[in-house]
Parts: sequence; structure tokens; C-alpha cells
Amino acid sequence: MAYRDMRDFLAHLERSGQLRNVDLPVDAGRGTNELQALMRHLAETDGPAVVLKNLTRYNRPDVPVIFNPFGTRQRTAMTIGHTDPLQAKRFHASILADPSKWRAPVVVPRDQAPCKDVSIPREKISLDRDLPHTWLGREGASYVTGGVVTTKDPETGARNVGWYRLTQLWNAEHPTGGSYTNERQKRYLSAFAFWNPPMSHIGLHLAKAQRMGKPLEIAIACVCDPAVHVAACTAVPYGQDEFAYAGGLRGEPVPLVKCDTVDLEVPATAEFIIEGVFHPDVEQETIGWHSNTVGYYDKVQVFPVFEVQHITHRKNPLWYSTIEMMPPFDHNFLGLMPIEGEILADLQGKIPEVRDVVVTPNLTYIVQLTVDGAQKPHPEFGKYVLHAVWGAAGRWGRTAKFVVVVGPDVDPYDLTAVEWAMQTRVQPVSDSILNKSAQAMVLDPSAPKGAQGFALQSEQIGFDATIKIPERFTDYAPVSQADPDEVRAIGRKLAGVLG
Repeated sequence: MAYRDMRDFLAHLERSGQLRNVDLPVDAGRGTNELQALMRHLAETDGPAVVLKNLTRYNRPDVPVIFNPFGTRQRTAMTIGHTDPLQAKRFHASILADPSKWRAPVVVPRDQAPCKDVSIPREKISLDRDLPHTWLGREGASYVTGGVVTTKDPETGARNVGWYRLTQLWNAEHPTGGSYTNERQKRYLSAFAFWNPPMSHIGLHLAKAQRMGKPLEIAIACVCDPAVHVAACTAVPYGQDEFAYAGGLRGEPVPLVKCDTVDLEVPATAEFIIEGVFHPDVEQETIGWHSNTVGYYDKVQVFPVFEVQHITHRKNPLWYSTIEMMPPFDHNFLGLMPIEGEILADLQGKIPEVRDVVVTPNLTYIVQLTVDGAQKPHPEFGKYVLHAVWGAAGRWGRTAKFVVVVGPDVDPYDLTAVEWAMQTRVQPVSDSILNKSAQAMVLDPSAPKGAQGFALQSEQIGFDATIKIPERFTDYAPVSQADPDEVRAIGRKLAGVLG
């Protein structure tokens, strides 16, 4: 199923009973915690997507704010046309693994691009009024959190599309007690361009441009068709086009339109387009406090800035706001599906006995097999799978800190069931693998930091929670558990009494 844009997706959520319009006042100003508290409440209650229409201390009351659209596994599955999370990730994995299913984007004329409805030229740009600003928690700055960022390799011209947070400097607190110049506040944004060593793809583009003494053009499409957001946070191999991959997910090409001031193309149905340039002598800005994906605040971060040269947006536009905090949170789920799909595609290409890969909001990896016990292909098969996860393509397998392998009778989405398997099928020393020299998840606060303040090396542990036949036993105690069909049957029988 292809959505025309985010509005189409929101309409689908509303028809499905998963979206609410909120007209009550909610404080979005700096120093308040109302939006952060709302995000936690929605996460803890599997709450709906909401459209906030009455934000206070908000510079753009004319622009409603989309909040929590991706906040459950089901809604994340719906972004690519499914309702079942396993079906969605299998579909994601199948498209990722087969570029022949990708659909190259098409470039449409300007008059067919709603994102061009309103144009703000360079000489009139003032980011304090042109872009919405919302503050969440203790963060010192507001952010562009719904931006799909496009750059091109300055040598090859190959396009990269990623989902990176952008810092807005207007009315921001400086973490060291300094201040941002008026020009920086009103004309510049800071980009999270150096996220995961050996740097994100935008970081590679920027490093190349710096070595060549060339500017790097950048375009940010804010609030797009959700399949574009899924593609932008998927680890598509360097040099391959995420827009083409999004076309595969949509089942039809993504319509793009040429930018006005930079040689880039952007999704034609986005809500906002921000065009800019990193100058050859790339300057950096210090920001903080800054919340990160693992649930901590960074007091200080330093990232490069670029000058905004042009802004366009739709008539009556929408904005998307979110926060990174102690998981789970809204786009946490949207990020998990690509990780799961990436590793599932890689594992199933080598190990047909892999049924599912589940990554928890806190990044514990659970691999479910179709076999267990005597049906395993060979002894120590669970450990073989552990090594395969760490050797999976892309960065996510390499950085998996905790991995658990379970059999088909263990629901990988049920952490109680996973814990039961670990308690009853694992000897901690004999059935685990410890790696002391792994690649770190860059934001892990427990890992030693490199010169730039990011974690580079970490430890890993994997648990083989399969039944130890034939490794240790010839038979195993039978499981005391009701048949699932009988559980559903008794539920139906007593529905009138139990509700």
C-alpha cells in the first residue's frame, strides 16, 4: 500500500481508530516537560497518534504538530502496508535483500509538488518564524526531528538519504554559558552528521567535501510519506538510493521534485523543504543538553552547521515533533523495524532455520529459530547463530551488545517467555559467548569513549537459550503450558463473563 504523503497515513490511522486530535492546551516552550511527559504517557499506554492543535509558548500556532504516529509496533508495520509486525519486517527484509524489487523515483514538475506551495527566498529567511520550534524535557535547543536529509557524494554524485536530527539554534540555551549569534540563530542549523563510526553516510560526504575544499549541498524534507522515513532510517548500502528502496516498499516510485537553490531532489509531497549548504570551511557549534536514543542526556555535543538558503512548504503545513528518551518512545519503534529487517534478511540468507529477529526498544536482540533440541542441524547450533548475528551485514549486527537465541516455542516479543528460556535452558558459562573487542553502539554511556567523545569499542555477550539436546541431554522435561488454541477457545466461551 502506497500513501501519497503523511496526511494520507494519518487519515488511515484515524479510520483505524489510532489517531486523536487534541485541542486542549499543551505547553511546548523551553523549560517545560509537558511534551516529554505526554510522550512517556503515550508510550506506557500504547496510546494513539495525536495531532496537537493548541500548543502554548509555540512560535507557529498555525502549524499543528504530529505526535507519536509510530508509537507501536502495529503502527510501524502500517507505514509499509501491514498490520502484523512479523509480516512487516519480513516484507521489509525481502525488499532490502532484492534490489530488483526497488522502484527508481520519478521527478515531477514543480506544479505537481505540494511542497512548493509557499516559497521563502534566502533574503527573507528568519528561522525564528519560518520553522516551528518545540521543546521537550531538559533539551537546551529545539530540533527538526522529522527531517529526511539528502546529500550527494561530492566525487561520484551518488545520493544518500538519511533521517538525522537537526538542531535549531534560535532561543536555545548554550551548554557552556555562551550564546549563539543572531545570524546563527536565524540562518543556520546544526546537523548530526557524525553519528556512528566510521561515520554516517552524510558524514562521509561532508568529510570528502572538506578534503576537496568544496561546499556540500543539503536538502531536508520534513514530514514525508512514512515509507520514505522507513527507508531513510534503514542501513541501505553506501552508494545505493534510499528513494529507490522506498519505492520498493511503496510498490510504486517516490515522486521527487528538484530543489530551487541546490542540485538535489526531494519528496514532492513533504510538508517542509529546507535547502542549504555546508561551506568549505565547515564550522561547528556546541549544543546541549541533548537527549539521546539510549535514554540519557549529553551535556555537550559538537556538530557541523550549514547555512539555510531557501525554504518551501505546503499550504497549511504540518510539523512532526518527537524526543529521544528512555525507551520506548515514538520513532524508537520505527527505527527497530529496519534493524530487525536488516538482520533478518542477512540471517535468513545463510540460515534457513531463523524464523524471526526481535530487537527490544533497549536494543536486546532475540533470534527465534524454527527448530530446537534434536531438530537442530548440529550441536551448539545456537552459538553458531550468535556468531552470525555479530557477522551480519551493516552496523547493527556488529553492535549488538546482548543477543539471545530461542526455539520456536518461545515468543520473542514476550520478555517473560525469553527470561523463562534463559532461566531453564541456559548455563551462564557453558551456554554463553563473551566478546571483549566488539564495535560499540556509539551512544552507549557504559563504554569507553574515543577522542570525539563517542564510544568506539564495547563488549558483547550472547546466550544460547535453546534446548541442549544433543549437547548435554538426550531428552528434556516436557513444558507445562496450555495449548494456544484452547486458550483462545476458553476465552471465547467465557467472553460474556470475563469481558
